[in-house]
Amino acid sequence: MSKNLNIVIAGLGTVGTASIKLIEKNKDIFSIKSNLNIKILGIFAKNKSKSRSFKKNRYKWYDDPFKMIDQYNVDTVVELIGGEKGVAKDICYYALKKKKNLITANKALLAHEGYNMAKIAEENKVKIGFEASVAGGIPIISTLKRSFKGIKINKITGILNGTSNFILSNMLDEKNEFKTSLKKAQKLGYAEQKPENDLNGLDTLHKILILSGIAFNKQIDLKKVAFSGIKNLTKADIFFADRLGYRIKPLGIGCFEKSKLRLIVAPFLISKKKELANVNNNLNAIIINANKNNKNILIGEGAGGDPTSISVVSDLINLHSNDENEFMYGSSHKKLKKINPSNFFLNNNSFFIRAKIYDKPGAIAAISTILKNFSISIKSLFQEQTNKKLFNIVILTHKCKKKSMDSATTKLNTCHFLKEKAVIMQVLHV
Repeated sequence: MSKNLNIVIAGLGTVGTASIKLIEKNKDIFSIKSNLNIKILGIFAKNKSKSRSFKKNRYKWYDDPFKMIDQYNVDTVVELIGGEKGVAKDICYYALKKKKNLITANKALLAHEGYNMAKIAEENKVKIGFEASVAGGIPIISTLKRSFKGIKINKITGILNGTSNFILSNMLDEKNEFKTSLKKAQKLGYAEQKPENDLNGLDTLHKILILSGIAFNKQIDLKKVAFSGIKNLTKADIFFADRLGYRIKPLGIGCFEKSKLRLIVAPFLISKKKELANVNNNLNAIIINANKNNKNILIGEGAGGDPTSISVVSDLINLHSNDENEFMYGSSHKKLKKINPSNFFLNNNSFFIRAKIYDKPGAIAAISTILKNFSISIKSLFQEQTNKKLFNIVILTHKCKKKSMDSATTKLNTCHFLKEKAVIMQVLHV
């Protein structure tokens, strides 16, 4: 006989709706494979009148999510509203303090509050499932916590934002400018109407911080990590990188080397011959480097209702199929040491430079001198005229120190012949 699993769901957007439909569709599978009968005892959303693609009258609607949680027989609260503040945060903390298991896709809240939430969950002997918070339907959280339990992880490299990856892929494939590709992403449902956190790198930062906390058993201060996104890139950058044999990819990277945690979030150039360079459109991909030379790659849909709902339901099954107390980060919050991350790689890297400059005598020589003064040598250089007054100069450097490049960039951007700040990106060898 199947065991009843009683849940309530707060948030009925794309993921919440897809999760309910998946639960309705797969009842027989849950019973056969996991001996569970998932019962939805209540639903809540900010807008009750909004039309939704499931039959709302099948479930009890609550205008007050806290009364919904207070039902004595609720086992698990599913929070799919999102956001680091407001009702989503209140629901998560309330559920844990009421000794209810919690499942959430709220990466912003987890990045800011995850360690405190882990502490409260342990004190109240409940569990937190958050597979849906990173990379949609890719089972990266469970992979890190279970498949790599007892294995030393050296580095995690990921394309973790499907919106940015789609935009960069579309700019290359259809020769679109940034704004045109963004509008297409919004039309297809790959980008929100206000996608600022996707485009500036903050979404990727939240996700790589969550993964790094699990992989390296560290408590990381979000405020200590610099990040950048793709919003300043142009079609010219995409095609110049292509001419040099590279693709531009939005990456989050976490690595632990020589007792330092390094977290970097930025667009990188990757050789077209490498795996990540060929992960396109709205797909996500994560490379886990473990032990000495072991490399594992996970690829899949990183956003959207259907893939993310799989992670939500997977958490429901896993939390209640495993009787053992599972710590949120794979180990007790007491064992997670605080650490201030660095924003620099230990090793040197090559850099891509694109500068739009006015057609003035000596401009290229001046740029070359600036690089030389900071011990940066040029591997390749070419220029392309955009109109009678302006041209792009594109440089690929030999490997050099990031600090040297930062200093050179500051000097370069003061030059009177630059029309706008230069675009600088690292070349990643993965």
